[in-house]
Amino acid sequence: MHKVILLAVTFFIISCSSYDKDDYKVDQNIYLNNTLSDFELFELANNHISNNNLDTALIELDKIEVLFPSSKYANKSILLGAYIHFLKKDYEKTRAITENYKKYYPGSINVIYANYLEAMTYYVLIKKSDYSQKNAIKALEKFIFILNAYPNNKYEIDIITKIRVINNNLAQSKLKTAEYYIERDNTNGALVYLKDIYENHNSSTTIEKTLFLLAKIYFEIEEFEIAKSYASILAYNFPNSLWYRKTYNLINNLKEVEENETWFMRFNPVKIMNTKEEDMSEDTNIIILK
Repeated sequence: MHKVILLAVTFFIISCSSYDKDDYKVDQNIYLNNTLSDFELFELANNHISNNNLDTALIELDKIEVLFPSSKYANKSILLGAYIHFLKKDYEKTRAITENYKKYYPGSINVIYANYLEAMTYYVLIKKSDYSQKNAIKALEKFIFILNAYPNNKYEIDIITKIRVINNNLAQSKLKTAEYYIERDNTNGALVYLKDIYENHNSSTTIEKTLFLLAKIYFEIEEFEIAKSYASILAYNFPNSLWYRKTYNLINNLKEVEENETWFMRFNPVKIMNTKEEDMSEDTNIIILK
């Protein structure tokens, strides 16, 4: 009789579980015959993840939810399951699980990870062909939210690194658009995107070329003071840059530019973060919940 009741309860919990059991079939005897503790099941699931046995890992996590519903590992198993669906590239399911987790466990210490995992579902898609860059913008918003809502959290360094990648991605996209307008002699259209990069992504790897193009455009429309202002920022921050040398050659014939290495200082150029070109294409690492 007790076994019948346990099976009935098991079926009820499974029907409400975070995981889609249509993906794999579960023999109900695995619950009745389990001899492992909640911690052991959690560690076993992690081992299965390491060996890429993702569906098997989900089964072990489900045992925790069914057999140890009050355990701290039952709480963790939900997010670890979301992480597994992330690895399976089922980002919609990952988001659904993390949203439910935040709804039902708002005070959990792991709610930070739920937000982090949700942000990552957008972040990994920023290299996909999408002219609107909506995934990059969404990921940026969610990462910034985490930094503001949970300062000094253990994911902070990783998030800051990924924000830098997103900024580079957005800046590169906007620079391509600006160059598109330049090729078509649409000065106003190009300036909108170039100024956007300077104001919102000035630590990106595109900033040197952006400053050069700003100086060049203003020089060509005879706004010489503005051209020299952008040139001075480029000279002050990137004196050895190819783009600065091109900019200096562009404005060198102006009498107002002194022929020495510190001519730009009289424009009081602002200091911006010095960046270096990096390979950002494979930076999709994600931290696993421990």
